[in-house]
Amino acid sequence: MSHPHIREAAESLLNSVTSPPYRMMNHSQSVNLMTEDLVAGHRPAGKMSSVRRFFCLFVTFDLMFTSLMWLICVMVRNETLDQILQREIISYNIKLSLFDIVVLAVIRFTILLLFYALLYINNWSVIALSTSGTCAFLIAKVFVFVWSDASQPVYQVFLILTSFTLSWGEAWFLDFRVLPQELHCKEILDSLAQHSVSERTPLLDPQPGVNSTYAESTVKWFSPVDTPESSPRPRRFGEQVILTQEQIDEYKSQANESMANAWRIITLPNWTVEKRGTVRGDVVESRKVEGFGKVYRFTGVVNCPARFLYEEFKNNLTKLPEWNPTILKCEIIKEIGDGVDLSYQVTAGGGRGIITPRDFVILRRIALLSREGRVVDENPHGYISSGVSVQVPGYPPLKEMVRGHNKVGCWYLQPRTVHTAGGKIEDQTLFQWLMCCDLKGKIPQFVLDVAFATVMLDYIVHVRKFVAEAKARAEF
Repeated sequence: MSHPHIREAAESLLNSVTSPPYRMMNHSQSVNLMTEDLVAGHRPAGKMSSVRRFFCLFVTFDLMFTSLMWLICVMVRNETLDQILQREIISYNIKLSLFDIVVLAVIRFTILLLFYALLYINNWSVIALSTSGTCAFLIAKVFVFVWSDASQPVYQVFLILTSFTLSWGEAWFLDFRVLPQELHCKEILDSLAQHSVSERTPLLDPQPGVNSTYAESTVKWFSPVDTPESSPRPRRFGEQVILTQEQIDEYKSQANESMANAWRIITLPNWTVEKRGTVRGDVVESRKVEGFGKVYRFTGVVNCPARFLYEEFKNNLTKLPEWNPTILKCEIIKEIGDGVDLSYQVTAGGGRGIITPRDFVILRRIALLSREGRVVDENPHGYISSGVSVQVPGYPPLKEMVRGHNKVGCWYLQPRTVHTAGGKIEDQTLFQWLMCCDLKGKIPQFVLDVAFATVMLDYIVHVRKFVAEAKARAEF
C-alpha cells in the first residue's frame, strides 16, 4: 500500500468515527482499538458478549461496594449489631437510616441483570429509568436526612456520592460501549453472511478514496499495514534466482511433504460446516488438525473436465489474475523440477475488506494421484496442486505489504461423469480447496471464520465464470 493510499485510508477512518478518543489515537492504537471493539461485541455461539459480561460485573460491583460502604458508615458509630439492625432496618426512618441506599442498589442490580443479562434487551430505556430514579431518590435523601445526627458525616456523604456516581457509570457504559459495540459487530457479521458474489456483483472492494460504508472503511484496519523488512536490499522481480543443489533438493522434499499433508488432510472425515453457498453442493467446512490448527475445506462441482482445470492451473498460473480478481499478481520465480516450482502471489484480500491484500511466496507441487494418494503417470483418481510458504533468496517481505504464511493448502480435482436429462454424458469436476493460512494480523478467529468462508465461496464463482467462457470458446 503506497503512502497516499495509507493517508486516504486514515482520513476515511477518522472521518467515519464520531467519538473523540478515536481521533486522538495514532495508527496502531486505532487498529488495536477497532479489533478489541469487534471482539468485545461478538456473541460466540449466541452467548453473552464480553462487553455485556463486563457490564453485569460492574452492576454486581455497584451492589457490593455500596453494601460495604454502608457497613463502614454504621460501624463507626460504635454500636452493637442489635442496635444497628434496630435503628437502620427494623425501625427504618428515611431521616436517620442509610439502609435505603443499599436497597436502592439491590433494586438496580435486580432490574439491570433481569433485563440486560437474562432477557438480553438492546435498549437504553430500562437503565435510563433506573438511573433517573436513583438520582431523584438520592437528591431527595440529601434534603431530608438529619445530618446533625451523623457521627461521621464524611462517610455518609461518600456513600451517597458513590451510589450517584456508580448509577451514572452504568448508564454511560451501557449506552456508549455495550450497545454500540454489539450493534457494530452484528452489522459487520450480518453483512458478511449475506454477501455473495455473482456476475453482476463488484468483484473488488472499493479503492481508497471511493465512498464506502462505515463498516467497510474501518474493518480494513484489522490488518497491520507494515511488515518489517528482513533485508535492506530491495526486491527486483524477474531477476534470476540461483539455487544450490542442496537448496533444490530441500525444496523438492518440502514440496512432496506438503502435498502428502494436503492430501491426507483434505480426505479426513468429521468436518464442521461453516457456510453453505447459493449453488447446491457448495459448502465450506472446517476442522482442527494437529500441527496446523484450524483448516478450511471448500467442496463444489464445476461443469468441465478435471483435466482441463488441472492443465490451466499447471501451465497458466501467471494468467490467473486475468480472470480471477481475487489474485492481483502471480509470477513464477523458478522451476525447481518436474511438477515443482516457486511462485510469488499477491491476493486481493476478501471478506468485504476484513482480510486486506497479502503477498505469498509459494512452493507448489502439482501431480496426478491415485485413490490412495500416490503419484501416478496416468489414469489418476484426482489431480492436485498443493502449496506451502517458503523463504526464497531475493524475495524478502516488503515494507508496504503484509507477508502471509500458507501452512498447508491445495486444489484437489476429481473427475466425475454424469448423465444429463437429454441422455448425454457430461464431464464434471469435484472441486475441493484446502486452506490453512496465517495472515499475520490481529484478526479474531470468528472474523476469520466468516471471511475465509466468504473468500472461498467467492473464488468458485470466478472459476465457474472462467470455465463457462472457455466452454463458449470450445476449448474443451
